Amino acid sequence: DPQRGREPILRHGCGACHVIDRVARANGRVGPKLQDIHEQIYLAGILPNTAENMVTWIMFPQKLNPKTAMPNLDVQEQDARHIAAYLFHNQ
Repeated sequence: DPQRGREPILRHGCGACHVIDRVARANGRVGPKLQDIHEQIYLAGILPNTAENMVTWIMFPQKLNPKTAMPNLDVQEQDARHIAAYLFHNQ
């Protein structure tokens, strides 16, 4: 549910590393800006950009790419799905 994505984005601190439109305090400069993420070809430079791959990336970034700077934040599947929906539909 895209409407439920903002809350877990705030709770998990995504904005500490990423710029995310219409999310308070989401102005980090560590990770990529997530505006228009739905238009990207790849996620994290390695995964085809699909909703399912984004959910997996949000949940297990270190497992998919041990060299990534993105930490494992122990995001559960339901939160990851809401975050992915928000990023795909509200940017």
